[in-house]
Amino acid sequence: MISRNCRLQAFALSCSALATATVQAQANPYFIGVSQSFTHESNVFRVATGQPRTADTFGTTTLFGGIDQPFGRQRLQADLAVGHSRYKDNDQLNNTNYRASIALDWETVEKLSGRLGYTINQSLARYGADEGPTLTSRNLERSQELLALARYGRESLLGAEASFAHRQLDYSASAFAFKELRQDAIRLGLLYRPSGLLTLGAAGRYTKGKYPFAVEPSPGFFLADEFTRNDLDLTALWVPTGQSTINARLSYTKSSHDAVTTRDLSGGTGAISWDYKPTGKLAFTTTLIRDSGSESAFFELGQGRTASIGDNSQLSTILDFRGVYQATAKIEVELGASHTERDLVRAFALPSGGASTVAGTDRLDEFRLGVSYAPTRSIKLACSIGHERRSASSAVSYPYRADIASCMGQFRLQ
Repeated sequence: MISRNCRLQAFALSCSALATATVQAQANPYFIGVSQSFTHESNVFRVATGQPRTADTFGTTTLFGGIDQPFGRQRLQADLAVGHSRYKDNDQLNNTNYRASIALDWETVEKLSGRLGYTINQSLARYGADEGPTLTSRNLERSQELLALARYGRESLLGAEASFAHRQLDYSASAFAFKELRQDAIRLGLLYRPSGLLTLGAAGRYTKGKYPFAVEPSPGFFLADEFTRNDLDLTALWVPTGQSTINARLSYTKSSHDAVTTRDLSGGTGAISWDYKPTGKLAFTTTLIRDSGSESAFFELGQGRTASIGDNSQLSTILDFRGVYQATAKIEVELGASHTERDLVRAFALPSGGASTVAGTDRLDEFRLGVSYAPTRSIKLACSIGHERRSASSAVSYPYRADIASCMGQFRLQ
């Protein structure tokens, strides 16, 4: 859940358990619904601290639907949500956003199993979230991720797995073209299962990608930054108790960029996630990930969130916490907090036709508290408040603060 490799690893290890259970078809595998939300932001464009801030309120109407259908030894899951947001004062930001995903869990009579999934997401890019230029016009961010996994040896002491991942990130505003990304990765590994509570793995991973518009030496002419990356991954999935699950990856990483060489990375990266459910009413998830921006950028997408995810930092460290308390059968309280530290590199063109870079760091803290109420199975009401605060060490980034408040009503049929 914390990165592509940990999400694939977690799926591969749980696939056999799902396969051996007797699948009961749902009475109705389809769902459809509509939601309406209203959000107020105190600093819409995330301008620097001390600068005049623009506050605004916008409403979003969303239609959604999906399917979760087992058939034979397979299981198909798909969902689609399309929304339209309208701003009270800054109508240039009005936009249509969407999220679609489809996944097929498959297995054979023998020892083969796997997963094939695709996700695409479009939303308004979060202003001020990176070292790009100040922008007050609409900037849509579109992210795509294709994941394919095959595994041999579901219950065996030893197993093998192979995976492929394709990622793509695009922006509608030309000023943010330097953040666009194309990336493909293949991974081959072995699994060792000494007990039903512990699975260890070792794998090699090769990634090839590029930032197609990394530098603009002259108007209309762009210089791509192509890169390769090699990883040795050591993974573990441990269930120490019935209340805890720990999923971890430790990697030795070496990446090389041909244009923006200051993005090169050599050393340790990794991720760890701890799911803890001390009682039937409490659930906590704590995640720590340290990796390059091209990897950690898709952390948000992997969590099913629709916020802007772009991050082309050389290295990012993310600590994320989420706690859920089921106060009653109808009332749920959620607390979320995250801390992100980034090593940033910004490339710019030189008069001679070459490229140079400027580096810096920043820190972003985010906090969210929400309460939801479900008076019936089909109706859900929710409100939340949040705060963002960023500090920066250089002109590559800048400090800002923003407060967010939101309320939502949802009607869903299944």
